[in-house]
Amino acid sequence: MRYRAVVFDFDGTIIDTEQHLFDVINQHLTAHQKNPISVDFYRQSIGGAAKGLHQYIESQIGEEATKALYDDHHQQSRHLSMIENISRLMEHLEAKHIPFAIATSSSREAIQPALQALGLTNRVAVIVGREDVEAVKPEPDLYLTAVQQLNMNPVSCLAIEDSVNGATAAERAGLGVIVNTNQMTEQMDFSNLNLEGMNLDAETIMKQYF
Repeated sequence: MRYRAVVFDFDGTIIDTEQHLFDVINQHLTAHQKNPISVDFYRQSIGGAAKGLHQYIESQIGEEATKALYDDHHQQSRHLSMIENISRLMEHLEAKHIPFAIATSSSREAIQPALQALGLTNRVAVIVGREDVEAVKPEPDLYLTAVQQLNMNPVSCLAIEDSVNGATAAERAGLGVIVNTNQMTEQMDFSNLNLEGMNLDAETIMKQYF
C-alpha cells in the first residue's frame, strides 16, 4: 500500500513526553508529601483522555496544584528533542512533498511551546487537538478531523502512533497504522490491532509505504 499523507501522534511519538510527564507528576506528588503513582497506573492513561489520572492527582494535591503540575510539564517539554527517527521521517516526507499532520489527545495550546521549539509550526500542514473534537483517542474523531482537513481519504493516510489508545483511534478512523513504541509503551499489548508495522525506522517506512 502506498500512502499519500502521514498523521503523527504527538506525545511519545514526536517527542518522548510520556516518561517526562510521569517524572513530573511524581516530583509534584512527592513535594506535596503524597505517594508517587506506579508506572502501571500511569500507562493506562497514555494516548487517551487520562481522566482517571487527572482526577487522582487533583484528589491528592488540589485543582490549582494540578494545573501548576501540567503547566510545568508543558513548559519543560520545550526542551525535549524530537525523536531522531521521526525527525528523519519528516525530512524524507518533505523531500517527496508528502504532507503530514498531527492528531493529539492533548490540547493544541498545551503543545504549542514544544511545537515552536522544534520548529514544527510551519512544517505541519494540520494540527488537531482535543479542543477540536467531541471525543479523544481511542475514539476516531481526532484522526477523522485531521484527514478531513488534509482533504484526503482515510485509507490514503498512514498514522504513526506509540500507544494502544492512539493506534485504536487511527484504525477505527480507517488509516493504516505503524506503532513505534517508547519506554512507557513497549510493554503494551497491540495484538488486537491490525498494524502495518511496529518499530520501523524512517527509511523502511519510506521504502515500503511511499
